[in-house]
Amino acid sequence: MLFLTYWELNEDMSVEARQQVAQKLMAAGLFPPKGVNIIRWDATPDGWGILLAEAESAAHISQALTMWRAAGTGFFKSTRTAPAEPVQEALAGTDALLKALA
Repeated sequence: MLFLTYWELNEDMSVEARQQVAQKLMAAGLFPPKGVNIIRWDATPDGWGILLAEAESAAHISQALTMWRAAGTGFFKSTRTAPAEPVQEALAGTDALLKALA
């Protein structure tokens, strides 16, 4: 299942502290956790970005985000995560639904 996460970094956490959290998780091989495959992970100069991941369940993607919060309290200002699908699939599904409702 695909999940799309929009995230914003907390500017109250120093850049050095964020780097330490990232190095800790990445060097230890904790991120991404088992059951999560990162497809894209993009950041912007303004401290926000997206994570597109395939995960076995919502619990797996939750674990992936929670580990950043646990490793560095206040790491994120906010996150928004939802299941996602390619637009072509969403359009086909909507067409099928509209036909069934007609």
